[in-house]
Amino acid sequence: MFLLYVTAYYKTDFSLDYISILMFLGGSVVYILAMLVLNLVTQKNDLTQKSTNTILLFAFLTALLPNSLINPYILLANLLVILGIRSTLSLRNGKHIKSKILDASLFISLASVAYFWSIGFMIFVFLGILFFEPKNYRNWLIPGISLIATYVLSNCFTLLVYDNIFTIFDYVDPISFSFNNYINQQSVFSVGVIAICALFFFTIYFLRFNRKSTKLKPILRLIISQWIIALAIIAIAPNKNTSEIVFVTAPLAIIGTTYLEMDQGKLVKEINIWIFLLLPFVILLF
Repeated sequence: MFLLYVTAYYKTDFSLDYISILMFLGGSVVYILAMLVLNLVTQKNDLTQKSTNTILLFAFLTALLPNSLINPYILLANLLVILGIRSTLSLRNGKHIKSKILDASLFISLASVAYFWSIGFMIFVFLGILFFEPKNYRNWLIPGISLIATYVLSNCFTLLVYDNIFTIFDYVDPISFSFNNYINQQSVFSVGVIAICALFFFTIYFLRFNRKSTKLKPILRLIISQWIIALAIIAIAPNKNTSEIVFVTAPLAIIGTTYLEMDQGKLVKEINIWIFLLLPFVILLF
């Protein structure tokens, strides 16, 4: 993943000034942390077998989106969203419900500061409340309190550092349904590969869904919901340049692991792995 990250930066006009180097190093740490947290989510919630297949797919899918790798803000937003997803999924054990809802809401609220439309994943938190603890009305108020707290603290920071505050209208990004920026060779190829993977992985996933235990199905429905929310964010995001597609990579990596865990021949499995390893380098280098 770090090699792919460096390769993505190598293709840009990367300057060696102090700020750029800090952003480069910070982005690499955030990128690797997102992978580690995602792996923790899958293993702790028994979403996959004890393997590194989810890590492999996450690295493959994110590397198909070089514009996301060179954008530390969207990498940070993606990490915070995954942390919010982790806290929401942990609601199923029934312990410390309110603190977990608060954690999830704060992570996603902070993600919206880095990339505003990641605020859409607050729907995921509400779905988690609906699935696991809907009867306590206080649970439904916590996400709103988190948003207000994030807005107030962000204004405190800007007032202290920049001697200025921003209004709600400054905070909210516009909506755009234009996909004109996707019409270039690299973007079309990246979007096409991810779309084919999504179609293929979901077909396998739904065919095997009924084999999953009843206890696990609410978690799996939440993962599917996460993917749908990510698609909605892609649809409305302004200034689309494929970096916003990074939000679909985590749920798609989990869903795609179902395919890699199928009982296949050794040769087929080896071919799959080599494709997932080499294709990102083809995109990044050519």
